[in-house]
Amino acid sequence: MKAIKVELKQQLWTESRARPTYGRYLSLFTLNPEPMWVYDVDTLEILDVNEAATHRYGYSRAEFLALTIKSLRPAEDVPKFMELLAETPNFDRSGPWRHLLKGGMIIQVLITSHSVKFGDRNTRLVMAESLTHDPDLEIE
Repeated sequence: MKAIKVELKQQLWTESRARPTYGRYLSLFTLNPEPMWVYDVDTLEILDVNEAATHRYGYSRAEFLALTIKSLRPAEDVPKFMELLAETPNFDRSGPWRHLLKGGMIIQVLITSHSVKFGDRNTRLVMAESLTHDPDLEIE
């Protein structure tokens, strides 16, 4: 995971002269085994999501893209989250946070996020590492 984070930070997103190629994007985001999404920092809309996130959170891709990042939290956690959101540094690793799955289960996650440009939008790339044991995800 550390190598992926370093690759994202050093090559894909922070080099202004380099634009992400589809192949790099596919391997670092789309095929990443950890749940990831990109959200607009102004609207909080989720703009892209990987398959691991749709699987873990229980939403279809279309459903996930219709959410905001506030939708991923229990209602009682949203005010504190919004309070801290404005102070988020360019690179952040924080948690545990509580996230709400489609089925209503609450899980704890460790969030790693980076500020990135997504087209002409200011966004954050988020990776959510589950801290909650889920027997359905175990390899037999």
